[in-house]
Amino acid sequence: MTTVKGSRRLFGYSGKDVVLSLQHMFAMLGATITVPIVSGMSIPLALISAGVGTIIFYFCTQRKVPVFLGSSFAFLPPLAAMISGYGDGPLSYDSRSLAVMLALVCAGFVYVILAIVIKAVGVQRIKKLFPPIVVGPVIIVIGMNLAGTAFTSNIFQATAAPWQAWTTAIVTALTIVLVNSLAKPKSFLKIVPVLLGFVVGYAYAAILSVCPTPAGYAPLIDFKSIFSGDIVVFQQAKEIWGFWAAWDELDMAFLGSAMLAIVPLAIVTFMEHLGDISANSVVCGKDFMVDPGLHRTVLGDGLATMASAMLGGPANTTYGENTAVLAITKNYSPRNLFLAACFAVVLGLFVPFGEILESIPGPVVGGASLILYGMIAANGLRALVDGRVDFSDMKNMIVVSLTLSVGLGLNMASMAGYGISIGDVTISALAIATLLSILLNLIMPNTKEVTPEKEKAMEEAPISLVSHEADIEEAAAEGEADAGAGASDTGDFPENESDPKEKKEE
Repeated sequence: MTTVKGSRRLFGYSGKDVVLSLQHMFAMLGATITVPIVSGMSIPLALISAGVGTIIFYFCTQRKVPVFLGSSFAFLPPLAAMISGYGDGPLSYDSRSLAVMLALVCAGFVYVILAIVIKAVGVQRIKKLFPPIVVGPVIIVIGMNLAGTAFTSNIFQATAAPWQAWTTAIVTALTIVLVNSLAKPKSFLKIVPVLLGFVVGYAYAAILSVCPTPAGYAPLIDFKSIFSGDIVVFQQAKEIWGFWAAWDELDMAFLGSAMLAIVPLAIVTFMEHLGDISANSVVCGKDFMVDPGLHRTVLGDGLATMASAMLGGPANTTYGENTAVLAITKNYSPRNLFLAACFAVVLGLFVPFGEILESIPGPVVGGASLILYGMIAANGLRALVDGRVDFSDMKNMIVVSLTLSVGLGLNMASMAGYGISIGDVTISALAIATLLSILLNLIMPNTKEVTPEKEKAMEEAPISLVSHEADIEEAAAEGEADAGAGASDTGDFPENESDPKEKKEE
């Protein structure tokens, strides 16, 4: 790309590119820091890991896909339970962290295996395992299981006066709702409601903290703990990376539990990946599942998660928040996402910023989490609606019913001290629900007749997280279920078509 007359560029980036990159970074910030806050992990490492993971993805996809990778909420239940929720048990923090990080590395390796399989057998065969009837209820289970932690791990755990905790949570949640509802559709505020919720909630908590504290309670924010004296994260290397020296403390039973709780979630995040890449393709006007290919995007996601675990951060996943930024700005340059990733790494390297984030009170996190977790569950419902799942088909009804009842019921049972274990290894409710959903969908016969024409139409349907059954039936009836019809529905755009803005600059 040549230099545009009258503009100044640094390393090929204009001032506009820098602003767009900062916007991408702020768009992912609210969700990315929520996972380490709730799970008790390092916020600076989460930012560094997100940046490093996005850079890896950028090069794995031949610098063609404008996607940002941030902390995955799908892995939050086991992370929170095994790192922050374990309490003062017999295992040290470092030994637990080592087991969790090894499990996350294995989860990332599952992506690498999936990438190899996709390259070998093609996208269409893989897609058959994850129709909306499987994806929808699993995502609902994730959101609903997380919703309880917003109360038990955040709002109810506050050491401040109850009225202070509740009003802080309400102010935070209300801010997110109002900003999202009242901001203009194409304004910057529209893409940062979660971040603004954290800012307003923190400001409210800070005001309450400087006021006289009710007897018997602590302030919401301890300002003395914000600045430890360290400037860069490397000064805390022993504290945040000490788990790699805890091999002699590694408990094999705990490692087994971590593996069974975390590794199967790679299948769930793979479903998210399909949806995010499909949405990105439509927004950008390019079919990224063809060029550079789904196998490359999956490989980049897996290597990013493995790198994040080695750094001590949470698992990474593709972020839909940044797809919204692409749609608003109409600028689809992957280079801006690369620069945003560099900003995230630099931000995470400075300890004072991370300590400010770590001082965020639990009620602020809880208020934001109520919105976030509810939206996760709502997205699962949306997958069922957009997929036009026919609930008059008893097979679909049974798959959804059993997935929800087992996923939610077992999670409640595990909170009460009951659960399913193999020896000393506990199997998570989400892992069981996900496996059950896939198996039921594969094993149970359809109660409605599927003609050869409809089956062929389903195989040649557009690559997307959701399937449009009505469109498939129409195509089968008319004998027009070919690849060209599929392309017109979901944006199988010409491979070499570039952004008009980029053409203009070039």
